[in-house]
Amino acid sequence: YPLQSENDKKIGTEYLEKLKTFLQAHLNPDEVDKTGQIPQEVMKGLIDLGAFAMKIPKEYDGLGLSQVNYNRAIHLIASYCGSTAVMLSAHQSIGVPYPLSLLGTEEQKRKYLPRFRKGAISGFALTEACAGSDPRTMKTTATPTDDGKFYLINGEKLWCSNGNIADILIVMCLTPPKISAEGGKGKEKKQITAFLVETNTP
Repeated sequence: YPLQSENDKKIGTEYLEKLKTFLQAHLNPDEVDKTGQIPQEVMKGLIDLGAFAMKIPKEYDGLGLSQVNYNRAIHLIASYCGSTAVMLSAHQSIGVPYPLSLLGTEEQKRKYLPRFRKGAISGFALTEACAGSDPRTMKTTATPTDDGKFYLINGEKLWCSNGNIADILIVMCLTPPKISAEGGKGKEKKQITAFLVETNTP
């Protein structure tokens, strides 16, 4: 297992104590299983605890937890309710926060990342009727508009992680092929591109 510094371990332990107290008082996993819904009271409490911003750097109003402390938090939540843990994990790992933190422009980071501390939820849209683990079989396309400023997305996605509650989605699409040189020959290749799409504009 990765070794934590004493300071990082202390940060994680303090956060886990708050999280554990909240979970014990408010989260009933049997009720979540029966209803198929995480209660709004629980969602609000997780927002107040910064649980939707665990992996977001502090400069963008996130908690800035290390990967180890994030793993400890998800492990704790999963010990109470697997559904809640999966929702939070999908939000931060395949949803917007982590990919945007790694690959986004500074303008994108400042625009979107602080919203997750305030309660925005992200989701992930990859799966289609004939595509999932093999994304090359996707049919959803994103075509540049004539002025080149936007993309027009056409297609249908199924079983989107957090899709029914998401404010912002990562949507995987096929974009026009680029020409690459392979063995001295030009060859067209499909490009798979991730798009950030808002479902509710504030």
